[in-house]
Amino acid sequence: MIQIIYVTDAGREIAQRLLNELPEAHLLPAKAFVSNTFSRNEALVFVGPMGICVRTIAPFMKSKKTDPDVICVDSSSNYVISVLSGRIGGANKLTRRIARILGSVPVITTESDNDGFWGLDTLAPHFGWQEEHRDGRMNHIIFHFVNGRPTVLKLDVRGGRGVDYLKRSKPAHVAIYDAETEVEADTLLLAVSPFWNPTVQQFSKSVLYRPPVLHLGIDCIKECPAGELPRKIRDLMHQHNLSEKSIATIDTTSRCADELLIQSLLMAFPWAQLKVHESEEGLADICEACASGYGPLLMEKQELDDVCTISISISREAQLGGHVEFVGAGPGDPDLVSVRGMQFLQQADLILYPSDSVSERLTHYAKKGCMVRSTENMKPEDILHFMQEYYKKGLQIVRLLAGDPNHNPTFTKEKNLLEKEDMRYHVTPGIQ
Repeated sequence: MIQIIYVTDAGREIAQRLLNELPEAHLLPAKAFVSNTFSRNEALVFVGPMGICVRTIAPFMKSKKTDPDVICVDSSSNYVISVLSGRIGGANKLTRRIARILGSVPVITTESDNDGFWGLDTLAPHFGWQEEHRDGRMNHIIFHFVNGRPTVLKLDVRGGRGVDYLKRSKPAHVAIYDAETEVEADTLLLAVSPFWNPTVQQFSKSVLYRPPVLHLGIDCIKECPAGELPRKIRDLMHQHNLSEKSIATIDTTSRCADELLIQSLLMAFPWAQLKVHESEEGLADICEACASGYGPLLMEKQELDDVCTISISISREAQLGGHVEFVGAGPGDPDLVSVRGMQFLQQADLILYPSDSVSERLTHYAKKGCMVRSTENMKPEDILHFMQEYYKKGLQIVRLLAGDPNHNPTFTKEKNLLEKEDMRYHVTPGIQ
């Protein structure tokens, strides 16, 4: 909820103008302001002198991660000023919105906004990642970053909105990290990675963003005690260089779903979702489900305390390296391709499509630099050769097929060729 707080009658008039454009807001005279006003609202918009605004909120401020957005509009509505929680809560965005409503000048002093730098403390919540920073307080890390100090970016997952955004908007002083990168003593590491330690090198400052790409399969005995098992599972993941903060799902059987251990894991890893499989055959089926439903295993079956076994896989679409995605074009209308199919088309480095049965307009989803090629008059062996060229470079290939690939004879021929060459592939069904 947004509270619009006015001090004078002139301020009330401005507040009423805002209320007409912000139906989710409420009016409140400054004399009625109490502590609950601060803690129970998402945003506070003061209309009046900045001094009154600051003195009013100062006793209640605790943390920029929990405090509401605070904006101040001067009594003449010439300026709209972002006062508090500008990067965490979104006050800068609301400041610009109010300035547009009033025809005022937005005043934003956040360094990363003004220089076009990333807001390091808001990337995680914006893209659905977990965050951890090592060897340095976040304020010191942000100071290092916005002052253009040496920074490297390591990307251990493929695509997605967040990764695409970082690639597209990378500041000039940020270098993409690889094994050949020379690192200065005070370099900052930014990593989007499910790996506990993304690099062998040690960095004095680092921010690790944990994308939800890991899937924990677990089977346990009946009436399994939780005890120290959540901690042991976390430690085992670290031994395999995997971060528990990248767990997207906890997969188990219906037989185990109500066990105390499963509930304890959901409490220990509250960002994870529970997925229940109906199979009663135990972990073997869960491992198979993880591998076929999500992607390859990163941690084979491990037994803990003779009471449970676990495995971990990574989402296929997130794994680095070459990948072929067979995408069903459905009935052929670009507006009727599945959302998942559209996302693969947008991420692809190579799109192969049969121009005699699939509309060329579907390839308009391709990103800049993507190679688009019709397969009309191409033999299956020629198509395979084309795929191999991109696959060996670790790039993503979309093979468009009419209808649903699972019911298309072309898919059967080509997947057999891929399997002989040990090339990874997956199918996105078409809408029928």
